[in-house]
Amino acid sequence: MRLLSLYFILILAVPSLCSTVATLLADIAAIQNNLNSANSAITALNPDIANINLSTASQLLDIISAANTLIATLGISTADTVASLPLSLCVALNPSPVNDTDGRVILDRLEALEPSIIDSTAKLIDRKGVVAALPPILLVGNPLAIARATLASLKAALSPLENAAQAAAPASLQAEGAALRGRFDDNINAVIAAYSS
Repeated sequence: MRLLSLYFILILAVPSLCSTVATLLADIAAIQNNLNSANSAITALNPDIANINLSTASQLLDIISAANTLIATLGISTADTVASLPLSLCVALNPSPVNDTDGRVILDRLEALEPSIIDSTAKLIDRKGVVAALPPILLVGNPLAIARATLASLKAALSPLENAAQAAAPASLQAEGAALRGRFDDNINAVIAAYSS
């Protein structure tokens, strides 16, 4: 009797552990919103080195705050994507969690993130001089070091999501997904390289 009860508990609990395509699409929408917020914060950073002031430091902190929000969202999305993987209990309820049609929709939404990422990358690299010129006293620390640490955290949050997404993707989209991942990585690596030199 207890074994039967446990079975029914599992049947009720497992669907909440197995992500749906709708959940993954909602996560991508949240990432896009976070990217938009980060891009707006980056755009607001005064690019004029000659006019650096307390407001400029505040603008950098706004970028870091937006990046930290994005990092948290990437973590949630990673957990949801892992939950969509063909684990034994999930497969019992849904043998094909991400089919070709759903995979195409997900990949299209991920590709739609790319313009924001490219734009943010270019602006961050362009404003590196401003960040470097900020007096450490305005931020209680070296501005470049703070920026590098945030970028490293962003890359660390992105990598597990990329791994999970690649594992969840149907075979027909693996090559295209890998190419997109390469472009995402190229952008984050370009910013990290710029802030490390």
